[in-house]
Parts: sequence; structure tokens; C-alpha cells
Amino acid sequence: MEIKQLHLVPDFYQILAQWAYDEWYRNRSLDFDLIVSAFLARTKNDSLPQTFVAVENSLPVGMVTLKLDDLWSRKDINPWLSSLFVHPGYREHGISQALVRSVISRAHDIGFPGLFLFLSQSQKERLRRYYTKRGWEVIGDAPDNDGLETQVLKFNL
Repeated sequence: MEIKQLHLVPDFYQILAQWAYDEWYRNRSLDFDLIVSAFLARTKNDSLPQTFVAVENSLPVGMVTLKLDDLWSRKDINPWLSSLFVHPGYREHGISQALVRSVISRAHDIGFPGLFLFLSQSQKERLRRYYTKRGWEVIGDAPDNDGLETQVLKFNL
């Protein structure tokens, strides 16, 4: 398994957009074409937002994005680890950890002192445990982009 930047494997952008739409946007008022356009834009270069793809046997099996201003209620802190997803058939094999390490490394290389994330509404407690076991700390609560309360976590770089 390799972690590659999306601009190096641009043919995967539609698959990643479909995963993102199915996982986070299908039940919201965002159009699928908007998600596709966002992922297509990330194929152009390695600027932020930057998506990393886990590739196994020439197929995408997971993704994560490093981006700015991910949580609208906390525009005072950046950058953000966003949209961590591993295809269900490939979970529990360390892929998510490898993806997270790639984002941490890139954020560090850019010179950011810390990295943030917020928990999705689905499986919040499981996600909080996952990240805090790996060195992330809960720094507070904030409304998510749908106005629902969530937790914000930070990883010091």
C-alpha cells in the first residue's frame, strides 16, 4: 500500500468524490457536482486543499485531505485534517493511520505548529477515542458546519 497525493493519481478524483458524497453529503443540501468539482480542482497541483490517496494494487482504498477553514465556526485555527475515509473492505489494516501520518507530515513540512480536526456526527465517541489514543487532544466544542455541536481536536506538530 502506498500513500500518494491526488495530483499524482488524478484519475481517482471521481471515486473519491463519490466516497465523500456518500459518507458526508448525500443527506445534506450539497450537490454532487460541487463535490466532484472540488476533487477535480485538487488534481491540479499540491497546494491546499491537498488530498492524499491510499493505493493498493493500483486501486484507491482510502483518502484524507489537508485543508484550510474546514470548520466554519472556527476560522481562527488552521490547518485541518479532513475527510478521512477508508473503504470498508480495507479497514483495520493501518491505512487510516498511514493517511493521517501523511497529513501530519505535510502540515509539518509547510511549517504549521499544529493540526486540527472536528468529529463527524456519526460515531463521535469512537472517533474521539481513536484520535486521542494517537496523541490528539480535545480542545473544546464548537458547532459543526450543520450547526450541530461537535468536538475539536488538536495535534501539536
